Amino acid sequence: MCPRLGPIVPQRLRNNRGMRTVRHLIIAYAAPPTVQQPDGGAPPPAPPALPALQQALAHATPQAQHVGDAWSLTPPHEHAYAQALGWTVADGQLPWAAWHAGRVGVGCAWLWPCAWQAGLDHITIVPPQALDVRPHEADALRRALAPYAADDGIVLRGDDPVRWHAEGAPFERWRSASLDRVAHRRADGWWRDAGSDPAARTLLRLLNEAQMLFHDHPVNAERAARGQLPINGLWISGAGRWDGSGVAASQTDVRLVDDLSVPATRGDAAVWAATWQTLDTTVLAPWLAEPAPDAAPRWLTLCGERGWRTWRLEPGAAPPPPERRPWRDLWGRLRGHPPATAPATATWWSGL
Repeated sequence: MCPRLGPIVPQRLRNNRGMRTVRHLIIAYAAPPTVQQPDGGAPPPAPPALPALQQALAHATPQAQHVGDAWSLTPPHEHAYAQALGWTVADGQLPWAAWHAGRVGVGCAWLWPCAWQAGLDHITIVPPQALDVRPHEADALRRALAPYAADDGIVLRGDDPVRWHAEGAPFERWRSASLDRVAHRRADGWWRDAGSDPAARTLLRLLNEAQMLFHDHPVNAERAARGQLPINGLWISGAGRWDGSGVAASQTDVRLVDDLSVPATRGDAAVWAATWQTLDTTVLAPWLAEPAPDAAPRWLTLCGERGWRTWRLEPGAAPPPPERRPWRDLWGRLRGHPPATAPATATWWSGL
């Protein structure tokens, strides 16, 4: 989803420029997911076996960490990404939409078509990644909303069915939770009161108009016929005005990998573990094996719900093969001595 965004933050690792230029790799939701709410449920399980990651961390140098709040509007992977780009991090006010579009000095945001599911005392947000939003559906809904948005000085663009680009002055100071924070969760803990801010009142009115327009729209009748949830609301994120500072989206050597976002926000530990193992083999291992052309260090940042940690990877610092000592371990067990404990890197996710 990230800049869940992935959903929210752009610039995935796998691109046509290859992995050679990637200096800093950020993995969203690398720590085991919690269930539904970030501060509720049983303790999360340990990650699966990740040999490439463990080998990398065994000889990496801890560089930095951020311990945040599970209820911050900006999730750790967006925080880490913004900091790596040299931005000043303001919670809930990172101009991802403007940066991704290369729009300098213009208020921009992403509008995400969602399903707002009403419960007895709360509303749950189902993100577009779980809704099978088809291009013609998104186009019809966006065109229906466009005249109302234009009345408020907002222009909608349809470069992505699940993430609409919007421009207008009301987005310049809009502060909101990332979609990754609200996906498959109660919206009431993340919702913003308009207060006395005219721009906020404008945007909240636009969101209400979207709900009314989408409710009886033919698109949702079509979706119901194929067993899909209705698209009956929007979520705003990535809002703000980019001042042009830092590296442009097309030139950055920082990459966010967000493959773990969907299973993590759903609380699906089994799919999350399987996806992590795939990433370890197909993304992390090749990236670690790729020699740096200028012998410069690289950085790896692992994120969870609350914080992130960054390690510095020196070129050529490949760890030695593991020591094989099955008979020594067996003899130790027979004598009542357990084998040596796992290295400290085994708990890299603690506190994330």
